[in-house]
Amino acid sequence: MNLHFIDEVTAQLNTLKTAGTLTGWSLKATESRSLQRLYSSPDGQTLSCHQSRRVNGDAFTLSVFTPLETAGTVGTVTVDLVPYQPVESQLADAVALAKNSRNKAWKLAVPPEEKPTDVETCDPQIRDNPEGAAQKIERDFTAAFAATDGCSLNSAELFLNYHLSHNSNSEGLAFETELSELYLEAAMEKAGRENDKEVHEYTTAVTVKDLDVKSFIDECALQVATLGESEEPQTEKGATILIHKDALSQMLAAVLSQLNCMNEYLKLPFMKSGDIFGGGTGEGLTLRLDPTIPCMVLSSAYAVDGLPAKAGTLIENNRVKNRVVGNRFGQYLDLPPNGISGNLVVEPGTLNKDELRGIEYTEIIKFSSLLIDDRKLTWSSEIKLGKQVSADGRITLIKGGVVSGNLKENFTDCRLSATLGTVNVPQSSYAPPLGYKGPDAMLITKGVSIAGK
Repeated sequence: MNLHFIDEVTAQLNTLKTAGTLTGWSLKATESRSLQRLYSSPDGQTLSCHQSRRVNGDAFTLSVFTPLETAGTVGTVTVDLVPYQPVESQLADAVALAKNSRNKAWKLAVPPEEKPTDVETCDPQIRDNPEGAAQKIERDFTAAFAATDGCSLNSAELFLNYHLSHNSNSEGLAFETELSELYLEAAMEKAGRENDKEVHEYTTAVTVKDLDVKSFIDECALQVATLGESEEPQTEKGATILIHKDALSQMLAAVLSQLNCMNEYLKLPFMKSGDIFGGGTGEGLTLRLDPTIPCMVLSSAYAVDGLPAKAGTLIENNRVKNRVVGNRFGQYLDLPPNGISGNLVVEPGTLNKDELRGIEYTEIIKFSSLLIDDRKLTWSSEIKLGKQVSADGRITLIKGGVVSGNLKENFTDCRLSATLGTVNVPQSSYAPPLGYKGPDAMLITKGVSIAGK
């Protein structure tokens, strides 16, 4: 990390604050290291690395706050800084931009009286020996693919990323965060067939241990097996569906947005303490956030706004017990900021495979693109791969059609699985990070419709 550049920026920022040009500032400096490997597969079975590269870089994100003529307001802007241009001119541009934006003033987070307990957020293998970690994943991939039947491998990609961030602000707050990330992608097709249909999927993790290569390959192989062999689902207005942890975690992340006090201030739909979400005769939903789970993507000693991160229960047996009150919007609403943040944690239910016998339902193994409206709490998606299960146990593989639902109804009379699963998805260019520990599946009996044949 370019410590000299950080020191120079910090010194000039403090000078501007002393002079009254700034009321405050916050800076995040991130050092990133990435091992990236691209593979072909000439024999359709094994990995052949045709490109292995190291990509390293630094990023500097600065937020500045300037005084304005109107009392109780500040100008704000967030910019990226670069070491190859003069610091003074970059800060001058940032100050000029900030004066064009007016926001209600708030106080930045200050150093806590007691330092929060450190949380493990990084796989040492990815940080210290990415080549060795990559070799292990390659071996696991080759062994898993060899166990498939009727699949031909076309290509694959493997990224091992490490990030070290130094966070600081004008109030003296300073702390570091580490994060490791894994990204594995594969493209495959039916062996011996014309190359006109391909399954292209990816999986992510924070540690090598948690990257379940075999399950990833098995799911891809199932999709390959259904190429040209599946049917369109039957149209059903009051459908019963079984979803899995990936979809469930995304739905709960949308619910979480309405449990953040920011929505109240912005006059968006929100839930308050005492409200009921879901309910009925099914499983009761108990949802909390936990920032202390080792090597989860949303674990951290500090919340995103610089407050010490704390665990907290937000929904208990379908009743809202608490909300996320961040530093800025908590001050706006005269609510004490609570620092509640972290990974979604949901209590297990009682549903098991035996209880599904005799029930007619549609299992959604994979959504094509799950679109969730976090304001209306509605969702829809095409079915990428699924099963229609009849009451006598007969299974029909399905693909296509559109399934949609309403989360407030979906969590009424629902059943949550007794088995637990983990979702640990790092941030991407199109989605925020998502960490989840909770039921591996959910049986939804209300508020779902399927448009098919």
